[in-house]
Amino acid sequence: MHYAPRKLSTGSWPAIMLTPLRTGLQKLLHPVAKILFDDGVRAVHVTSCAGLISVAVGVLVAAFAFHPWIFVLIPIWMLIRMLFNAVEAVLISEFGQHSRLGTCAHELSRIVAETALFLPFAVIPKVSILLVLTVTFLAIFSEFAGLLGPLIKASRRHDGPLKSDMRLVCFGVFGAGIGSGYVLTAPINIALAVMTVLLLITIVARIRRAVAEVTKPATVKVYAPD
Repeated sequence: MHYAPRKLSTGSWPAIMLTPLRTGLQKLLHPVAKILFDDGVRAVHVTSCAGLISVAVGVLVAAFAFHPWIFVLIPIWMLIRMLFNAVEAVLISEFGQHSRLGTCAHELSRIVAETALFLPFAVIPKVSILLVLTVTFLAIFSEFAGLLGPLIKASRRHDGPLKSDMRLVCFGVFGAGIGSGYVLTAPINIALAVMTVLLLITIVARIRRAVAEVTKPATVKVYAPD
């Protein structure tokens, strides 16, 4: 099965806002990507490294969650992770590092990163554990639903309304708010409930549009009277 090189998602407002920043980062980090490429570093290595660091950050935050300021690490790492993604994109587009293994690593790394960065919020007092777990698992299912596209010979679906970029922005805001001590847990629970509904809509939309992409309407023949 052939996968086309990944493109920046532009279907949600976070993606639209972040696209110019990503483009600028790719230009800025092009020399860094060249140095890494010359040293034998490949896109799959950058992807895997970002996933492992995400897990480490998630474990660290969960272990020291009794210090609210530790949650600031989540939005900080999300910003740093953009640098990793920019380097990965340059290695793929400019240095021919697109591969099936890289695609698999990218998809797996994204799911692992989201899971690792979302779950620490479940240990915060008065934040609903059920809602955190529900959003985390539905986020995984939404990515799985998107990956069903190539399985039925459709494209990899990135339909919204709650894409990966949007989810990361939401949890980044949660982390910054909790770390600063100015955000109450009640608004977070309300936001998580809304995210649950939006994720269910996202899952249904991705599956329906993947099926619609490969389903051709039956041809109706009209016969003129003799």
